[in-house]
Amino acid sequence: MPDYNSVPHDNLIAGMVEPIVTQSIVISAAAGALFSRGTVLARTGFTADGTWICTIVNSAATPAAEKVPVAILADVEVDARTAEQRATAYTQGEFNRKALIFGGTDTISTHEAALNNAKIYTKRVVE
Repeated sequence: MPDYNSVPHDNLIAGMVEPIVTQSIVISAAAGALFSRGTVLARTGFTADGTWICTIVNSAATPAAEKVPVAILADVEVDARTAEQRATAYTQGEFNRKALIFGGTDTISTHEAALNNAKIYTKRVVE
């Protein structure tokens, strides 16, 4: 995982009116994917120590928990193709709606209301 000093400007953060809150998470190997910064995450469970277990949000997913967005991946890249990985996620703040990554054919319109309910606010950003 690249260090935070090497994160290029990527337009993910869209404001500072709402505080940005982060949390340590685990990306399950069951997700079996390579995740990028800005991936919208759903909570699928908890580890023994209470850490959230997450995967990419997808409105067509089963179980239903994978349909509910709760966080946005903060790390540049997380490779969970073969093993679970610890990562950092944003659980509150203001984000550029064009920089968000969803599972399946989902778009911002699929999840915007649920993101706002989770205190993850999306904004239109002029680039």
